Amino acid sequence: MTKPTTKFAPEEWAACAAMLGVMAAGLWQAAIALGSPAIQEIPITLADFREGRVTGAVSTQLDKNLPIRNELIAWANAGRYVLTHGAGDQVRLGLDDWLFSVEELQYFDEVRTHQNARIAVLAKAAMALKAQGVTLIVAPVPDKARIYPQHLPTGLYPHWHADRYGFILETLRAQGVAVADLLPALTPKNEESPLYYRTDTHWNQHGAQLAAVAVAERVKAVAADLPPTSFETGPTGPLVQRPGDLLRMMGLSDMPNWARPTPDMEISVHTRKSGTAQPAGLFDNVGVPVVLIGTSYSLRANFHGHFQQALGAEVLNVSRDGGGFIQSAKDYFADESFKSAKPQVIVWEVPERVFSAPLSDPEKQALSL
Repeated sequence: MTKPTTKFAPEEWAACAAMLGVMAAGLWQAAIALGSPAIQEIPITLADFREGRVTGAVSTQLDKNLPIRNELIAWANAGRYVLTHGAGDQVRLGLDDWLFSVEELQYFDEVRTHQNARIAVLAKAAMALKAQGVTLIVAPVPDKARIYPQHLPTGLYPHWHADRYGFILETLRAQGVAVADLLPALTPKNEESPLYYRTDTHWNQHGAQLAAVAVAERVKAVAADLPPTSFETGPTGPLVQRPGDLLRMMGLSDMPNWARPTPDMEISVHTRKSGTAQPAGLFDNVGVPVVLIGTSYSLRANFHGHFQQALGAEVLNVSRDGGGFIQSAKDYFADESFKSAKPQVIVWEVPERVFSAPLSDPEKQALSL
């Protein structure tokens, strides 16, 4: 009886060769690193070895002195992806080169406690702002996995998050907080082009524009007398590859396409005031009637520009990359520009997934204010 043979695709052979190269280069680089004068810093007594100080010091020296450490890690990540379809701890590899953030999918204990605590922060902020003549509108951003469950490995959005978005909106409304429901705008219609990047957590320019229109309509409903300003949006360059943040989390943002999921393609656009190219600076325009606080969603895919154009009014964007649920709001509320000149409306953008995670220290401090 003939043994079955295993056939490898060309990219798998390339990955195997790359992995062997990585191993050889790693050994060579390790020899260089451990051959440096720093080797004298490594303890070598039996007690040091037993108590782990030797291996710890060796690891530290390798980490500090490997000349091509980042390149070795990148090629190792590429080999993991091609040979095993591994994506790392932060990313889930879906179908057809779609990637998803683990944060959208993971289960948390006491999830209602975390959600209610954050909703309480927003309700408290809305009440305090209302007393100062400012309307707060909260805009929860639906999970990419909620919008495109068919591209998940199972084809199903996690059942433990099924009612999360609806619960957030209903509870906010019950506590008197105005909300912008983005789910209808971001639910794909028929064969509509994707509204989120395949290799990134965020909405793409098409999705950002639809979300911006939905938020603008909600703002107009509570502030019809905003000073009008005209905006225009246009391209800033040719069609280019756009490796997303999920590719970066996989360590593959700079790898060739055969060694990673295919990046998104995009023509970048920019919005500016009609007749001028002068952008507003952070916290420097005290006359802006609408302020946008939030996360990286408000900084990606020209959402801010699309929002201003849809609203027909200036919007000061003080959102922060990596600021989480609370940081951009805390920074803005503590700034002199807010204290001296209140806007009419503040839009607080919050990713849906953020509501379920355990509270951070800054969020716990906000609860105690």
